[in-house]
Amino acid sequence: MRIRPAAPGDLPALQDVERAAGAPFRDLGMPEIADDDPPALDVLERYRRSGRCWVAADEEDRPVAYLTAEPVDGVLHVEQVSVHPRAARRGVGRALLAHAAHRAREEGLPALTLTTFAEVPWNAPYYARLGFRTLSEHELTPGLCRIRAEEAAHGLDRWRRVCMRLELPRGEETWRSVPMTVRPARAHDLPGFLGLAAQVEQWFGPMVEDPGFHDAVRQHIAASMALVAPSSGPDLLGGLLFGAEAPTYHVHWLVVSRRARGTGVGRALMEEAVRRWVRGPGEIEVVTFGPDHPGAEVSGARVFYERLGFTPAEPAAPGPEGGSRQVFRRTVDR
Repeated sequence: MRIRPAAPGDLPALQDVERAAGAPFRDLGMPEIADDDPPALDVLERYRRSGRCWVAADEEDRPVAYLTAEPVDGVLHVEQVSVHPRAARRGVGRALLAHAAHRAREEGLPALTLTTFAEVPWNAPYYARLGFRTLSEHELTPGLCRIRAEEAAHGLDRWRRVCMRLELPRGEETWRSVPMTVRPARAHDLPGFLGLAAQVEQWFGPMVEDPGFHDAVRQHIAASMALVAPSSGPDLLGGLLFGAEAPTYHVHWLVVSRRARGTGVGRALMEEAVRRWVRGPGEIEVVTFGPDHPGAEVSGARVFYERLGFTPAEPAAPGPEGGSRQVFRRTVDR
């Protein structure tokens, strides 16, 4: 998945994305939202011409999500961000917001704002997890008041709406300034894997100078069983080596860089692996730290896998550093 500016020929596809993204609202008793017309082509073209319409494109360069924005009262206002259901839960919306935040900082704009439904799980609660806060009425700027009035006139206030704002700090890099995508690993990613390995050798044992680890990475890449989350520089945000031996699949290695931990990179890597390679019924297994291992709490690995639906199972052989290990297992039905 990559983020790029929308092209003129993308605009009808963006309307299709909008229609598909609206369909889940029907299950929440909001059929009017599901049936609402997508933005007109001339509206999308206006955003595109202004340089503020970005798409997330799949490996065939087809848009699966998009974001439009415009400056409002000195910040960048996210007018719309929509993700096709087939690309949902893979960090695509987060990547688009990160890209918009990066562009806002480049233009000297200090924050993102948006309006959204307060009680739809993938709306306000989702943005809150990304650091957005709900604005009180007295905090609304004239531009936001105008937008809210237009939404009310369109009938959106039948369900509670809120305005939210995300401050964009200078200096320290966070998810907000790093577009997150996941793609298959390539041969030139080996140094990136070694960079990740260097950050966790205290827990996993020697890898950077271990020819066996080099070979394992190369073999997974050659077999198209390795994924990476690239950054804007030479380093990787994360990497994963997977084994697709149905009906029992294996996470052979999953590491997220220090600066990207807690930003959804690990989840995005796992979700992409499941989408690509897992066909149920079956199980996914991973060996991680035992409960008494010093790295269990510091790394957050056990909590991470439990949040992804894995369950602690039987003990595994100790790691090369001598610490305890345990199998975590997740059942897959599809």
